[in-house]
Amino acid sequence: MQSEQIDKATRILVIGKHDYILEKVESILQNGGFETEGALEEAAVIKMLMQHDFDALLIGGGVSPHSRISFLEYIQSHKPHIRVIEHFGGPATILDEVRQALPRE
Repeated sequence: MQSEQIDKATRILVIGKHDYILEKVESILQNGGFETEGALEEAAVIKMLMQHDFDALLIGGGVSPHSRISFLEYIQSHKPHIRVIEHFGGPATILDEVRQALPRE
């Protein structure tokens, strides 16, 4: 079985509503070979998007619809290369969802 090599870690901004869930999701992604940063508040997310470059944005199920719309509008207008992944459900499927959403190099 051939394993995938990650030359440059894929950077993912993880957005959640609760810190303990955010930490769990970040840990799962980091163990899967991804580089993560997390945020809980809308203003912090927009600031991070403005200041850093990410390959993907993972939005947890607890994030409000209003905030989701704000993030999507910002990305569409300013950073359309960022893949948006909306995750609803438990942590068991996160790695598969992220891997499926990202382009293979």
